[in-house]
Amino acid sequence: MIQEVITQWEQNKDLLQSYFRNNNQSEYSTYKDIVKAIFKLVVTRFTDYNNVDYDKIKVIDDGDYQGTQLFIVPSTTYQPDIEDYFITHNSYGSCSGCDTLQGISNYDEGLPSDEQIKEYMTLSLHLVQKIKKLV
Repeated sequence: MIQEVITQWEQNKDLLQSYFRNNNQSEYSTYKDIVKAIFKLVVTRFTDYNNVDYDKIKVIDDGDYQGTQLFIVPSTTYQPDIEDYFITHNSYGSCSGCDTLQGISNYDEGLPSDEQIKEYMTLSLHLVQKIKKLV
């Protein structure tokens, strides 16, 4: 784990929780949506000089009904080099019994319950704990 990322999580996780609480689940129905929210609201700084460019997240997903998604997130620097990228990942399945996000949402699209918010936050923490730099 990257200490600066964990520090940002501790400082900003309430913003993410508020986002989940006040927005319909249809707005964060994919893992990419949640990764984007993490980098938009929580892990916003790459370094003291560069921010994270959450609009340019790239997803690598070679699975079908199940697999692993890799999320590659650049910094806002001009022509980023290899050390200017974050990566995180998540495994997924094809149904609510084998996929964390589907299990949390229970295929609902409205505002989440308090229990769902807690589970979205746990999922987000796991994605944050997996963040690494591509160096």
